[in-house]
Amino acid sequence: MFVASAAISQESHLTLDDIDKLARAKLVDSMRGGQGGQSGQAAPSSGVGLSSPLGAAPAPVAGPAPAAPKVERRPLTLVRRVIPATFVGAYSDMSGSYVLYDYQGTTYTARQGSRLLNGWTVASIDGFTVNLVDGKRKWTETIAAPADVPAVAVPDSPAVRAITDLSSPLPPGGVSSTASTFVPFGK
Repeated sequence: MFVASAAISQESHLTLDDIDKLARAKLVDSMRGGQGGQSGQAAPSSGVGLSSPLGAAPAPVAGPAPAAPKVERRPLTLVRRVIPATFVGAYSDMSGSYVLYDYQGTTYTARQGSRLLNGWTVASIDGFTVNLVDGKRKWTETIAAPADVPAVAVPDSPAVRAITDLSSPLPPGGVSSTASTFVPFGK
């Protein structure tokens, strides 16, 4: 008697796995309802339901084999290789805005709205940024000095330091006329 009451008490408590199995079985049964069984009722051959004993595994259902998933084949699009251009400057005049760009070691100029040699189109120029378009792709490039140009050696004299270090006072007597000073473009 004691063993029978212990078995009954174990059956009356559902575990999470049991609840999960029952919920999945009910969902599957409700989906199969339109395929031959009555809608909303479990198929009698499924072996799973609220009146079935707990822990009973559902019987395998014979039916059509699942179809292999269809693979949609798209035509292969070739990605064209574009040699990038680097932007080294910009200016504007009465006729519009222009950008200077370095392409394969040579500097060219392009007007806003024109196509570069590599196929990119200059959409707009805004300060130190250039907005570009290539087909549906849009992005922004920053205008920067080319990396391969060596920095010009500037002589280290008090006059040059006074010009480059804006927090220091001016040298007495101003900048001497005998010392040549070179100020790089853009600084």
